[in-house]
Amino acid sequence: MKTNTNRIKSNLVRFINKYYNILFIIVGAFLAFVCFWKLGQFPVVDWDESRHGASAYEMMKNHENIINTYNYQNDYWNLKPPLSFNFIIIAFKMLGTSTFAFRVPSAIAMLLTGIILAYFIGKKYGKLESIISLIAFSVCTPLYMAHTARNGDADALFILFFTISMIAMLSIDKNKKALYICGICFSLAFLTKSWHAFVIVAIGGLFLLLTSEIKKIKLKEWVLFILTFTVPIGAWVVARVLKDGTKFLVEMLQYDLLKRSSEAIEGNKESILHYFKFILLNGTSLVIALGIIILIGSILYFKKWELAKNDVIGYSLWIIIPLIVFTIAKTKLAWYIIPIYIAVIIVGAIFLGKFLRELSMNRLITVTLSLIFGVAVIYQGYITVKFVNNPQRDLLQDFMVESFKDNEEIKSEDAYIDIESAEWRQSQLLISELYGDLKCKIGGVKGFSDDQDAVLITKKTKYLENKEILKESIIISETDDYIIIRNIKE
Repeated sequence: MKTNTNRIKSNLVRFINKYYNILFIIVGAFLAFVCFWKLGQFPVVDWDESRHGASAYEMMKNHENIINTYNYQNDYWNLKPPLSFNFIIIAFKMLGTSTFAFRVPSAIAMLLTGIILAYFIGKKYGKLESIISLIAFSVCTPLYMAHTARNGDADALFILFFTISMIAMLSIDKNKKALYICGICFSLAFLTKSWHAFVIVAIGGLFLLLTSEIKKIKLKEWVLFILTFTVPIGAWVVARVLKDGTKFLVEMLQYDLLKRSSEAIEGNKESILHYFKFILLNGTSLVIALGIIILIGSILYFKKWELAKNDVIGYSLWIIIPLIVFTIAKTKLAWYIIPIYIAVIIVGAIFLGKFLRELSMNRLITVTLSLIFGVAVIYQGYITVKFVNNPQRDLLQDFMVESFKDNEEIKSEDAYIDIESAEWRQSQLLISELYGDLKCKIGGVKGFSDDQDAVLITKKTKYLENKEILKESIIISETDDYIIIRNIKE
């Protein structure tokens, strides 16, 4: 029986090695499908995603690359540097203004993260491990849900820079130039997600100390390393201060760092066990399966850890430090810890690859862990495909998109809304800007009726209630529930 198992293992490794490029393309294509399929059909999410998109759109309209605005006013709520906005601007200019184009930079960033990760693992550990990691990455559902690959937030881009910096860190012992890549990626991560990037500093600093690599870095290398992140970040700071003074930077420090870490802001108060509960209870069976593989592998190979000391230290820090930092922070959000999933995928792939390669490995262990991984991949793959293939609908957003796109008659006009209230939800404002280039005003029915030339989005019932004061308007578009009208006062 053991001979048959070893033969299967050997055949599997030979098959992967022989057809590696084909398998890489197939799994990579599936990853691209997960990232891009029906990307523009999901409704825009209020708060972070919508506000992010509105800022990028307005920056493009204002020919601005430094100061982000919301509803054409300088934004001191979304306190992130402008790199991710500028990637979205590029997408808008290349693909037009739409929810699809808005999300493309995030989808590309996550696709690149998976490909770079698999390439790195293939070069360092083997082709079998590379394919395992790419499969795991492509079905790790949290990478494609809130705030990540399929949303227009900054997080997918941050994860890309975070991952490259960690990969470079693990290569410092072989090539000191990798230190500069760490510095550059830290600066890009900071210019994307602000203070979150300092987790990279904590991991990298401890890695250099615990591996003693810090003693091998020369003065010239230190200087160049420091320049790789101080120059880009410093350039942005100077540009922001020259245009806008210090208000944004002060708010970044006081609110986005000190307050967010010391208080549970915006209702995001959770217990100290929040992230552990999230991993166990929120559809991340693949991460749990990989965790089991890592646990068994750590026990079996504990005595050999010195042979891969730098890797053990690096991956341990990559998993533990973000978990500790964001557990201590009072404001807790699920996507804060997503970078650790990447490390879990890598280490799990390495151990599973070893189990499948080594002919001396206990057959029961190999078969059991392979089954656990396989079942988790199938289940999580099903969940992921079901998610990307079945976008939820928002009837109002759909109505607004269809009414505004290609309607040159109302382009760039003032717009009012009166649905739940006369205030614009951020998703409604973004849709109005992307598809109608509308200037969103506060005031509802009254504000619209007092305006010389504007459009109003409202409920059909509210329109009928106010039909007398709206009698000089014309209907642009309507459904059973909603109506868009235009004021035609002379």
